[in-house]
Amino acid sequence: MFHNIELKWLYDAVMLEELRSFTLAAERRNISQSSFSRRIQALENAVGFEIVNRNSNPLKLSLQGRDFIIYVRNLLGDIEHQIGKIQGGEISKYRINIAAAHSLSISLLPELISGFSESQDKVFNIESINVDEAVNNLKNGKSDFILSFFNEELMTSPFLHHNVLDARLYLVSGCNADGKPLYRLENAPLPLMKYTDESYMGRQVNQLLEKDFRDRFTYFCLSSMSELLKRMVLDGHGVGWLPDYLIREELKEQKLCSLEPGQTAIKMGVFIYRTYARLNPSSERFWQYMRKRWTAI
Repeated sequence: MFHNIELKWLYDAVMLEELRSFTLAAERRNISQSSFSRRIQALENAVGFEIVNRNSNPLKLSLQGRDFIIYVRNLLGDIEHQIGKIQGGEISKYRINIAAAHSLSISLLPELISGFSESQDKVFNIESINVDEAVNNLKNGKSDFILSFFNEELMTSPFLHHNVLDARLYLVSGCNADGKPLYRLENAPLPLMKYTDESYMGRQVNQLLEKDFRDRFTYFCLSSMSELLKRMVLDGHGVGWLPDYLIREELKEQKLCSLEPGQTAIKMGVFIYRTYARLNPSSERFWQYMRKRWTAI
């Protein structure tokens, strides 16, 4: 039955996944909505399953559709790449799509990808978004990989994971000219630069606050952005939990001091996740590179 599938239908499906609207996707593909709908229906008939759930609002991919779109996107990319090679002109590059948590994309991801230089047929497409959004991107086939923290749902099929490193959140204070902390834990309550409750780090900090540090802090600033909280702590406005990979230099230069790390440190696993679906050749090489080069000890 697969010999009846037309290439344009595959481009239609990718456009529909990107825009989540039959109307907008039809406009982008420069055909009428009725013709576009018939082409998607023809593709679904050919593969034997629904690609989208038409009863959802906004439009969502079906479970089978999620895996299918990943295959289709990589198939089309491979076709365009190979034709470029045959023509002898400029060769299109495989895109390695990575969604990363904000703090990881700024502080860690550049280091992780810098050593991957074995092939020039690639371009990294990186999106910095919150953790929950990154997980949804992976589920819906919008990303090849996500770099994020421990997520129980992504630890089992149809996802693969690799533990890149074990990071820690440290409660830190700015330092005075002598390298001594501006704030000390025994002088509670302390002004806290706090992550929002909806953020991953906010949830981790909240657990520790409820368990061991109830009523020991007053909230001074709330944000999901580690860089902003770090700036506020450096400027002497209070204390905050910050990830170790974000404050290495500041700790070394005694611009920041860790407060009672034995009591306040929070362990966080950093993982790279993907689906079982076959990715384009550059993305597959990148996965193997990450597994060999970066492994938590």
